[in-house]
Amino acid sequence: MSGLRYEPQSHSCDYTQIKRTVMYSMTEVPLSDPALLALFKALSDALGHTAQEDPQQLLMNGADVLVAVLAWHDGKAVGCGLLLKFNDSTAEIKRMYSRQPGVGTAVLAYLENYARQHGFQKLVGAARIINSKAVNFYLHKGFKKCASYGKYKYSSQSICMEKLLSS
Repeated sequence: MSGLRYEPQSHSCDYTQIKRTVMYSMTEVPLSDPALLALFKALSDALGHTAQEDPQQLLMNGADVLVAVLAWHDGKAVGCGLLLKFNDSTAEIKRMYSRQPGVGTAVLAYLENYARQHGFQKLVGAARIINSKAVNFYLHKGFKKCASYGKYKYSSQSICMEKLLSS
């Protein structure tokens, strides 16, 4: 045996600083997709059935749905979001929901890229004041509070936000 000896090294690591990277596959789906409808129901349940509109009503009300997207992980739908045409330069984020951390960021990035690629310069969105998790999420992602718009114009329960998109 040679004179080499293995001395185990002690390494310290702050595991709180390690971020886990999870990949999600994104698919564009029709509003009638069963997985999308299941997530919309989960969102309504999470909000205590306070959701303001049924997603199927969006089409009947003449909303111009640009895209509905699902995020998938390990074969399960774990997040969703809609993008509506607000006007020629602005798209509106609707019905964002995620079942696990990181999914909302992935869905929002997809919707932002979609809007950018289709010539929109700004995104708008609204969240109920009591849904502080959603409000903080959007603010953390670069949205700024803005004047109330549309059906939220006279609502004291909602906060409207906007984000300018870079090209």
